[in-house]
Amino acid sequence: MKKVFGIILSALFVLPLCAQEHTNVLKIHAGYGRQIDTYLSPMAYRGWQLGLGNEWWQAFRQDTKLGRSGKLANWGHVGRVDLDAVRYINTAQSNLFYGMQIAAGWGAFYCWKWFDDRLKVHVGPYLEGSFAARSQSANYNKIVSFDVAVDAMAMGGVSWSFYGKKTSYRLNYLIRTNLIGFDFLPDYWESYYEISQGVPGQARCSGPWNHHTLKQELTLDLQFPHSTWRVGAAHELNDYGTRDLHFSRNQINLVIGCIWKYRINPHSRL
Repeated sequence: MKKVFGIILSALFVLPLCAQEHTNVLKIHAGYGRQIDTYLSPMAYRGWQLGLGNEWWQAFRQDTKLGRSGKLANWGHVGRVDLDAVRYINTAQSNLFYGMQIAAGWGAFYCWKWFDDRLKVHVGPYLEGSFAARSQSANYNKIVSFDVAVDAMAMGGVSWSFYGKKTSYRLNYLIRTNLIGFDFLPDYWESYYEISQGVPGQARCSGPWNHHTLKQELTLDLQFPHSTWRVGAAHELNDYGTRDLHFSRNQINLVIGCIWKYRINPHSRL
């Protein structure tokens, strides 16, 4: 036990000298959603969603080799995981469904900085996988259905920092949109007796021409002497389909999160 405590104390003293700063944001989000699913009904479904999310930001190590410059300066990476539960009901109050949505991704970006690093703009690629499952209460042909998508996306963001007497603030805008990938749609048909006229389960190449995804977020970070918080709003749009079947999901969420920073040393081990 003495050796273990000795190693931990040594790590605490060494990490601030040679470690890399890591920013983590743990958040909850809740809001309103509207979905059109022409397989179920021509009527729109409306309801609520509630979920948890986590994202982390970190610069690449400066001794990472890349190209002629020899260093990966001004480059960073970000990862995200979001999990949501949804409940939607149609306009006629005749059918509802419960669903689950999962999205996870990772991306790299280049960051430009101006005005003593108060204004920052970043742009880069992002890879995301998403899964959505739903269970209908009044549908006998397909009680449970799900969609899967993997997308190479373009992401970008801008932030502006300003300061108070004992506090500091940062306004952020983030956006991601899909470029190319693939998705999977399960079996859909017009009725039990018209299976041949429906859509068989298929994996296909996807992009803005047949599966458009847009995610954006406007947030304000508030740093106080002993804690840092995030408040804001997030918007997600998914629009896809095949043949005469069309699916559209539009969601707006209130976001509340807690931010903390810590240092990690990739060169040391306990």
